[in-house]
Amino acid sequence: MATPYFARGIPLLLVANVRASIEFYVDVLDFKMGFNAGEYGGVRRDAIEIHFWRTDDLNLPKVSSCRIEVTEIRQLYSHCRDRGIVDPAGDIAAQTWGTTEFVALDPDGNRLTFVEVFGLGS
Repeated sequence: MATPYFARGIPLLLVANVRASIEFYVDVLDFKMGFNAGEYGGVRRDAIEIHFWRTDDLNLPKVSSCRIEVTEIRQLYSHCRDRGIVDPAGDIAAQTWGTTEFVALDPDGNRLTFVEVFGLGS
């Protein structure tokens, strides 16, 4: 019998307004519209897909996060900094575990940690 293969994970972020979140990710982070089913939606960029689920509890997004592995992190950092979405507490830095990382915040407060493994990209 074959062993199950885990193909990919899709982060699910809680948001106040699915449509507004989709627009932010498309307009600010250059994602493409995936789908919008009202209370549930999603966006795509390259191999990444992120889903959104509407919540009335506006505290939940502030304790939600996901990690996204990227290349050319310094270029992405500049892009995010210019748009004012870099979390001051998560500025770009090399980590002892072999990555360079920074944190951006979406309008709901979800933390997006962008990660580049040393030796990949720039």
